[in-house]
Amino acid sequence: MSLGIEHRSPGSDLELNALEDVDDLLIRRTRKQPRSKARKVCGWCCSKEVLRVVAFSLVFLILGAIIGHVSVRITTTDSGLYTSAVAESQYTTKFMVVGDFGREGKDHQSDVALQMALVGEIFKPHFIVSTGDNFYPSGLKVENDPQVMRTFRSVYAYPSLKVPWYAVLGNHDYGDGSDKHDMRTSPSLQSSEFMQVLDERWICCGGRDFVSERVNFTDDGLLELFFVDTSPYVHEYYKEPWASVSGGILDEKEKVEAKRGELDLAIEMSIAPWKIVVGHHPVRSNGMHGDTPELLSVFPDLLNKYKVDFYLNGHEHDLQDISEPGNPSLRYITSGAGSRTRIESGYGHNEKNYFSFKSGFVTIALSKKRARVQFWHYDSTMAYEYYVDKA
Repeated sequence: MSLGIEHRSPGSDLELNALEDVDDLLIRRTRKQPRSKARKVCGWCCSKEVLRVVAFSLVFLILGAIIGHVSVRITTTDSGLYTSAVAESQYTTKFMVVGDFGREGKDHQSDVALQMALVGEIFKPHFIVSTGDNFYPSGLKVENDPQVMRTFRSVYAYPSLKVPWYAVLGNHDYGDGSDKHDMRTSPSLQSSEFMQVLDERWICCGGRDFVSERVNFTDDGLLELFFVDTSPYVHEYYKEPWASVSGGILDEKEKVEAKRGELDLAIEMSIAPWKIVVGHHPVRSNGMHGDTPELLSVFPDLLNKYKVDFYLNGHEHDLQDISEPGNPSLRYITSGAGSRTRIESGYGHNEKNYFSFKSGFVTIALSKKRARVQFWHYDSTMAYEYYVDKA
């Protein structure tokens, strides 16, 4: 499967092209809505001088009680915070990585989406990678599922995020989290065949429907993406009731060996300078789940053999960067902080380059000889950055 992705066309009335337009996006986002009857009454009361003083006093008391939230809103109104997102012209392939986000905008999902949009206006991603668990609590249940609108389309509606989204499935997309007798989850409903009717950005399901994707923007063929459907690898899922849904994990586990052989051949045949593998579960992790034994027994050898540059995953609700022992040019990046995170220590046995349990996402920019990786938090902080040079 091959799909060339073009730059967004300029000229839309919502198109934002410079740092000053980041402020414009924030203004658009907070534009006044039509006033309800209750709001009109409130406005009349506040027009009286004494009541106005009382009203404003109460407002500031409430703001003081939620000052942490207010501080986020204050920091996100400064466009100067995003200058580090600028990628020089040498970086001809640029994308974002986010995962474990699907919570109908709750648990900081909307906050992360806003920061992705603001960074995106400066960074200008060509596409976005989703590392899975796209729809909580247990995937899609019916065609035209309203979750698609509530969790994806309405949350990521910003202009800079209207680019292709390459997605893999997570365990919750397979039905994990379902009630004991709820067998309605259908993983295939996230495939491009069904989803692109609702949102043409969605390209899925990586590792299940296709194993590789050559992405071209300047005809330099810099990058090839490879996908692994990791949930069918995980043995502990096989005993779960939800694993037996039609097209679910028990059906897919029979295809694991064949799919891995297909992946092996695809990477071996690739001539792209940069090779990146995407899966939901981590190979190596310092988070709550730790390494995935079924992947750790196979993938380090494969990734090292073919000189893969990055393995991208979610599953852990945090942000991580880990180097492969003996091969620092191979990095394991966890981007599973697209909404709710876990308060964790990050003190696993793997050598830790970076760990954070703040909600956020990752950006990666590629040139012929260098990769730039940035970790962003939902409060507009660019928390960690590094470069990888091609030998």
